[in-house]
Amino acid sequence: MKKLIYIISFAALLLPVSCSKDFLNRPPVGKQTDESFYKSPGAGFKTLINCYLGFYNFWGYQAALAELGNMATDESDKGGSDAGDRPFVTDLGFGRTQSSNETLQGFWAACYKAIGNCNEALEKLPDAPLLDDKGNPLDENIKKRYLAEIHFLRAYYYLDLVRIFGGVPLVTKTIPVDDRNKIVKATTQEVFQFIITEMEAAAGDAALPSRNQLPAAELGRVTKEAIWAAQARAYLFFAEDDKALYAKARDAAKKVIDSKAFSLEPDYQKLFLADAYKSKEVVFPIIFGDNPGAFIYGTTLPVYCSPRSAGGWGFDCPTKSLVDEFEPNDPRALFSILDQGDVFPNPTGNEKLDFSTYPNTGHHNRKIFLPANRRGQGWGDDAYTMHLIRYADVLLMYAEALLESGGSKQEVADYINDIRHRASTSSHTDVEAISRIRTVANTPLPIVSAGADLRKAVRHERRTELALEYGRVFDLIRWNNYVTTMKDYSTKPYSGGKGGNFRPPASGNKYVFPIPQVEIDRSGGSIKQNEGY
Repeated sequence: MKKLIYIISFAALLLPVSCSKDFLNRPPVGKQTDESFYKSPGAGFKTLINCYLGFYNFWGYQAALAELGNMATDESDKGGSDAGDRPFVTDLGFGRTQSSNETLQGFWAACYKAIGNCNEALEKLPDAPLLDDKGNPLDENIKKRYLAEIHFLRAYYYLDLVRIFGGVPLVTKTIPVDDRNKIVKATTQEVFQFIITEMEAAAGDAALPSRNQLPAAELGRVTKEAIWAAQARAYLFFAEDDKALYAKARDAAKKVIDSKAFSLEPDYQKLFLADAYKSKEVVFPIIFGDNPGAFIYGTTLPVYCSPRSAGGWGFDCPTKSLVDEFEPNDPRALFSILDQGDVFPNPTGNEKLDFSTYPNTGHHNRKIFLPANRRGQGWGDDAYTMHLIRYADVLLMYAEALLESGGSKQEVADYINDIRHRASTSSHTDVEAISRIRTVANTPLPIVSAGADLRKAVRHERRTELALEYGRVFDLIRWNNYVTTMKDYSTKPYSGGKGGNFRPPASGNKYVFPIPQVEIDRSGGSIKQNEGY
């Protein structure tokens, strides 16, 4: 290397020196401008991928989603090496969250960085002379598809933000740094309307394909059905405060069902095995893998949430509350909950899980756990499918919306029973394990009748079917019972007081977390803190 530097340095002395204007006005070598980038082959697709990359931000998005979605609820406890390992995560679940909370800071920053990428793409792409990867002019319909996907992605990031913080700044274009003190919060309703408007326009674009039209090589990209499912999720989130939205949620979910593009995976555990994104149940996945050439990047989430004895960091420990929610003969418990003493294969010998050296509940998240043969070669390169939306979720959203909008109770029960039937007929053996401590009787789950408490039934089914998939906090907030659930949880003998510091929202029905103080400071105070913090 030193010899090479000498050669380069000496050669530089021999370069002819000229003061001509042409020489001085040459563009910098190796520096790509906006103009040159958008004229380069494949620039449109690369710009689109950059908008998806918000989901690949580990600490800001993936870890924060696990911490908020699971650990901030009665679903799981923090775990980690000790009490001092990310203590601000513990604060989330105890109800003593401060505006300096690192999880919230990371989540806010990750979502707004992704929104900024979307804004820039929506400003640049429409007028750019885009080329395909072979250097030919890009088909106009392909460009329209890119733009529809980006509009949806931006709306989805806003849906994440509004569900955590309530009203947030509605930034829809690139803002100069000097204008940072002009940024103000939009109302929750304004953000919601923006989300719905963006999603409706994107889904209505003829250039956006249905899942039935999607080539296998494009799995993971946005489809019409993914947008309809996300619309149902958005309507449901606000429906408890505006009952008319239940009908809209019902209709959006029904579009996904009527598309016949999806079906329940016959064996529940396959949703969490290798290549799970290929299942016909997956509506909107984030696909992680070690293939940067295909714009697919790995994740550290399995390491973060797995037992320390298996090389993990020991976070995300399911609670007794969740374990007890499963009926004794529900095989979904086997594929959701790991127990101390479970044994999995390892090239150097069997790997017996041991949770004895760090704080835990006696359980870990099976859905995120990767046996040794599925672990990546290094930090952050695990292949894994994160299910942002899957078909079982859509069916349960439809059942709930149908019930709350006054629909047929028998139809509601039928959809709940479809989910339960799939659970009953799934394998009762963990195909990746040597042995499991937990066993489940091979008897069918009982049928839910139309005369049962269907609200209770659908909420139970959401918790068991979607356990530890980072949605619990959003369900509790939208049902307006997050505070009461956590206060009740704090009275359990195993809770350690978790949930005891929660207070009712300072205004309205929806619980909101504090806006990061650093963001308020950066705006010069133009962004106002949520009430009560």
